[in-house]
Amino acid sequence: MALILIVTDEPDILLELRRDLEAHGHESVLAADADTAMKRLSVLPIEAVVLDVMMPVRDGWTVLEALGDGRHRAPVIVVSGRAGPLDLARARRMGAFGSLAFPVSAEQLNQAVAQALVSG
Repeated sequence: MALILIVTDEPDILLELRRDLEAHGHESVLAADADTAMKRLSVLPIEAVVLDVMMPVRDGWTVLEALGDGRHRAPVIVVSGRAGPLDLARARRMGAFGSLAFPVSAEQLNQAVAQALVSG
């Protein structure tokens, strides 16, 4: 189906999201930090990004801002434990396709990815 980049510094969440996406036929690439995510985006044909915004050093907002420069066209789904209205609005303003709050069910995740892929 699609190549999805999953970005979060939480190893258990990386593996859970990977399992959920691959169970629905997607391939996934993992990144545990913003720098790795940007490297993966520059060399792989990523079709969508699942992005945690709460990471140390360089957070997901930094990645989302960099993706807004137009070089990368993959739709971004922001995932966060702090998915309040202000964070959701910020994600949309910065160009995210959508956003989800942790914990994310496999159904929610795959529905959001499917919608992002259709729109992107």
